[in-house]
Amino acid sequence: MKADAFARRQPVSHVLLAVATLLAVFPLFWMMTTAFTPNELVLTKAFRFWPDEPSLANFRKAFSEQPVGAWLVNSLVIASLVTLGKLAIAFPAGFAFAHLRFAGREWLFRAIIATMAFPVAIGIVPLYVGVSLTGWYDTRAGVIVPSIAYVGFYVFFARQAFKTLPPEMFEAARLDNAGPFRQFFQIALPNVLPAVASLAVVSFMGAWNIYLWALLVLDSPEKRTLAIGLKAFTSLDDVEPLWGPMMAVALLSALPVLVLFAFAQRFIMAAFSGKVGA
Repeated sequence: MKADAFARRQPVSHVLLAVATLLAVFPLFWMMTTAFTPNELVLTKAFRFWPDEPSLANFRKAFSEQPVGAWLVNSLVIASLVTLGKLAIAFPAGFAFAHLRFAGREWLFRAIIATMAFPVAIGIVPLYVGVSLTGWYDTRAGVIVPSIAYVGFYVFFARQAFKTLPPEMFEAARLDNAGPFRQFFQIALPNVLPAVASLAVVSFMGAWNIYLWALLVLDSPEKRTLAIGLKAFTSLDDVEPLWGPMMAVALLSALPVLVLFAFAQRFIMAAFSGKVGA
């Protein structure tokens, strides 16, 4: 009876999942359609799933009106360096908290986890003052370094990933005179690559879409990121809204994250299904 009931519920579940997928994908599809639709035809009443004559005019106008290329480079540099910085801190710290013994380990870990309870907005004013005093205002470093500091969740996630590895692996390594660095790089890290990929995607997405802090620190138009630059297309022309160029830039903004997720999808699924060593 239970098997029959489960079999009857499967088609309904598949239909609901298909509808949810369409709802999630449709905004991306509409953004892509608008990006290739001439700007003067974007707000026409005729509904089309794809423009009759796709055009790159919106991309050309966006790059000619604003330094979109510089925004793209800034976003890539900031997101990549923030991701590398967070991973460089989180995984050694996670390994130490999971398999090394030192005084105050539990209290220090609790203190790091406690930082997750405080909203980022609380630290904006002192961070802004510190960035101004160090001369990092209107620089990439002013965005990157403070963003790396928020690693509480990443340390916790890395520690949980290393906790899945049996302690016997490291006891055997210590008997072979392997120090902490060798244990980390040769034994622990290769066995949690799905967790590394998962955190890399999460960190890259967060840094790629950073808005408030970058808006406060970056002042020069050519030093902005894509997330900030999109706002510029709402005020370029008082007569003709630039929805087409805006969607073209939004499409460029979405592509790196989608490509990264596509390449790391296998590792992400393995990490969240508990197969850390997959």
